[in-house]
Amino acid sequence: MYWQKWSERLKRELNLDTDPVAVTFAGPQAPGSSSTKERVSVCQALKRASGGEAVVITRETCGCPGGLVSLGLGQTPPQGKERLVDFLINKERVYCSRVAMHRSQQTVLPPVGVGSQVFFSPLFKADALPDVVVFIGKPGSLHRLITFAGYWEGGSMKAELSGPACRTGVAYPVVTGEIGLSLLDFGARRLADFAEDHLLVAIPMHRMTGVISALDQGVGGEREKERESVERAIEELGGVAPA
Repeated sequence: MYWQKWSERLKRELNLDTDPVAVTFAGPQAPGSSSTKERVSVCQALKRASGGEAVVITRETCGCPGGLVSLGLGQTPPQGKERLVDFLINKERVYCSRVAMHRSQQTVLPPVGVGSQVFFSPLFKADALPDVVVFIGKPGSLHRLITFAGYWEGGSMKAELSGPACRTGVAYPVVTGEIGLSLLDFGARRLADFAEDHLLVAIPMHRMTGVISALDQGVGGEREKERESVERAIEELGGVAPA
């Protein structure tokens, strides 16, 4: 599979310490999937896949109500919604009120009906065509990735920062086709134990070909040599003119 060959190159070029993760929405028979009764949250699946493990999430095995809704696999029952409201408002104090919490959940509609299971795999061994490729790493590395993604199109990045990683890092790029950026919310960091200096960027598959093509053009270059040339170029620009 051609996308599997991208993984090692991307890790090297971006100086990543984790594997890129392929996320695929599929029907009952996802290629490479295996049946399991283990319950796992979306953030845990992302973390485990970035470490080399393949994980499949279904309605029955999704271990987090937020992830269940964000992936479009199901709805939280009324009693579960009330527990979530109490947790986020009265215990964690993420929101000041029910209205504020409601507003935060209206940013992007979940991909309801797109798949009955979602397959998370390290990119280098993903059998199914990814819908989104997720990168977890340090800000400097992920900034370079966003530069590659914008090399051909230009324009501005329309990321969604409000909400959990399952929404901003998976549902948002799946639904909109835009690049997803997650600061990895407190819930994701607690459940999946992400490093404090790591963030998440998700690139829809149709944009990944542009990323690889940018690499083929030599975008980025050798970083240490490039730093000196950039510093000289900035100096040669001279002083800043008044507006």
